[in-house]
Amino acid sequence: MHLANDGLILMSHGDGMRHDDDDPYYLEPSEVVSQYSVEWIALRQSYREVKAQLSAVQSQLTELDLKLQKGEIDDDAHVEQYRELWLTSTQIVQVKREVEGRLYEIQRDIRAANRKLKELEADRFRRERIEQEKSNAMIEWMGLKPGFDLIAERRKEIALEMNKIELQRRSNEIANEDYRRLRVNQIRQLAELRTVETDVKGRLNELLEVIRK
Repeated sequence: MHLANDGLILMSHGDGMRHDDDDPYYLEPSEVVSQYSVEWIALRQSYREVKAQLSAVQSQLTELDLKLQKGEIDDDAHVEQYRELWLTSTQIVQVKREVEGRLYEIQRDIRAANRKLKELEADRFRRERIEQEKSNAMIEWMGLKPGFDLIAERRKEIALEMNKIELQRRSNEIANEDYRRLRVNQIRQLAELRTVETDVKGRLNELLEVIRK
């Protein structure tokens, strides 16, 4: 009644989870889970077998007590057989504890590896989301920047037009009524451009912040 102990001392106390650049036996979390799964299945099978063996020995002990009560065996035979079964039971219990201990270690390490995998996956999604946001921001920025430049050009054009009609007014080449009408229209256009320019500039700055993350 022996269970090989090689699997029980193969890797303990989370050795497989430690990351060291000089450690040739370091495994990625996904590999750790895969490796432990094989050992986990084997140990679970051993655990069931050990429990069944322990239950069988306990049944034999009960049956031995009944034989003594019925007088089928004497005290000496009962003591001798009981001692043998108790020794077997003690060995089985020890193996069961070792298996349970290793199962606990593997369970702990698998859960730690799974947590790490979730963290890595969440980090990957976060980085992908940020890159997508940057890409979208760059596309929008490239679309808005020419418009912003056009606004600046239009402001220059209006400024030139205002200077032109001002010169025309001074040289009496334009009626005062037409001058005032054109002047009001130019001021209105500048106000509209200033509003649009402020909005576009604000949005461009927001996009730059996203791009520079």
